[in-house]
Amino acid sequence: MTASGVDRPVDRPTAAWRTLGFWLGGAVLIFVLSIVAVGFAVPGVPVALWWPAAGVSAVLVLRAPPHRRAVSVCVVLVATTAGNFVAGRPAELSGLYGLANAIEAAMLGWLLLRGGRDARLRTTTDAVQFVALSAVSAMVFALLIALINITLVEGEPLASAIITCASHLSAVLLIVPLALFEGQPQPPSRPGESAAQILVMLIVIAAGIGPLSPLPLAFLVFVPLAWASLRFPPLFAQIQALVVALTTMLFSRLSMGVFDPARIDPTERAITVAAFVAALAIFTVLTTTERNESLRNARTAVDSAEQSAEAARATAATVQVRYDLERQRQDFLSTTSHELRTPITIIAGYSELLSDAELPAEAGAWVDAIHRNTGRLAGMLDDLLAFSRTQAERPRPLEIAASDLVHEVVAHHTGSATARSIEVDIDTAEEMAVFADRDDAARALGNLLSNAVKFTPAGGAVRVEISGVAADVMFTVSDTGPGIGPDALAQVFDPFYRGEQAEVRATPGTGLGLPIARMLARRNGGEVMIVSLPGHGTKATLLLPRSGTAAADADQ
Repeated sequence: MTASGVDRPVDRPTAAWRTLGFWLGGAVLIFVLSIVAVGFAVPGVPVALWWPAAGVSAVLVLRAPPHRRAVSVCVVLVATTAGNFVAGRPAELSGLYGLANAIEAAMLGWLLLRGGRDARLRTTTDAVQFVALSAVSAMVFALLIALINITLVEGEPLASAIITCASHLSAVLLIVPLALFEGQPQPPSRPGESAAQILVMLIVIAAGIGPLSPLPLAFLVFVPLAWASLRFPPLFAQIQALVVALTTMLFSRLSMGVFDPARIDPTERAITVAAFVAALAIFTVLTTTERNESLRNARTAVDSAEQSAEAARATAATVQVRYDLERQRQDFLSTTSHELRTPITIIAGYSELLSDAELPAEAGAWVDAIHRNTGRLAGMLDDLLAFSRTQAERPRPLEIAASDLVHEVVAHHTGSATARSIEVDIDTAEEMAVFADRDDAARALGNLLSNAVKFTPAGGAVRVEISGVAADVMFTVSDTGPGIGPDALAQVFDPFYRGEQAEVRATPGTGLGLPIARMLARRNGGEVMIVSLPGHGTKATLLLPRSGTAAADADQ
């Protein structure tokens, strides 16, 4: 926001200008490195000892916009040709070398990026593939150089091919990863260890590659290089490998150290140097990438473990909340039921005393209404208390004669059935026993019978039957009531649900009778089922384990 209050766009280079700068910078770097590399050529060997411009050329192609890679290839061609020519090579040879370098860069770019792939080094598989494809492009280049040298240059074409293949491969493997390692996971910073590693590396370079060093000691650099690859960020190790390569080339060009021409033939020296640097580059790429993959996998595992732990904590917290809420609900129901029971009992007692007193007819009707509704309220409290207890208490099963249970329950509901002229028929012809908690069985069957009596019209009939099925005893309560529709039937076992018939007829109840009956049955190893059709009555079935089978299972 300016002082005038008007937003102005921030001046930034356009994408075209950035791309142009990328090409110009790459061209200049390739041009300069080509001149330097020609100057590093070993006397008596027609090709350069190392060609870092190959690595820069590959980066130029790999990092160019997809629709502009052909331009990058052309930049490589022109810059390499110009560098060779300025360095003193004939124009024809410079052009052919430039063309070969351009073909190599284009081939490597196509191999690594074909099918829209990402060339970044993230896994060991990526590294192996990168090394293999770089080797293929380097060998193609070496073949082209051999053909050129056979035609235009005196010397050994096979030796030239070997040197150029190794020198280009090492250049690509040492330089290109500097771009491909971007965004890789980093291990913790270790300033003290890094200083110690650098010191060891310098000592090994001086002792293994410097003047008067025996050849076998040159390979000691792989030890601190492995240290850097496995313990530090990838760029740290890659830059060290590049420094070792440059130091090797410098000592070799100065005819010093393990690659002294007094010890080795010039051609053999060039091949040895190129092979040594290529091995160094391959080792560094593979070890650094393997380290990155291991680090990434470890971090992924840690993140996954943290997410799992967080999910487990959230689940545990949810379970605890649900447990607390359920406990609070049960405590509320239990406490409320007990606290209300005393005044309700007192009201029922006084209303009973008043009903025995001589009162006016109107007052007597009021007392009867009080007494009747007090009984209903007491029944509701019993349901609430039973619902609370059912989920907290454990049953105490024992052997119960099925016929005794039926007669006991029917006797308890005879009064309400008689008051509405409802006939309750009992069929206990088959003698058998159940194995269940007596209170649970009586309440479950009683709730089924109570529902049947409440919803059967005056003058109707209710039938209670006993039969055996498999290892269970089946208590069936049938009525001649209005029946239940499919939608309501699917909800009859939901706590506090009251069907349409109950609301229309103002039938007293809490909607807990059937849920309590099912809960009591299930905790004793049984079940409650309802079958009903509108206009055809309802059949409620209570299944309880037969005495012999259930007791045997309990003992086991």
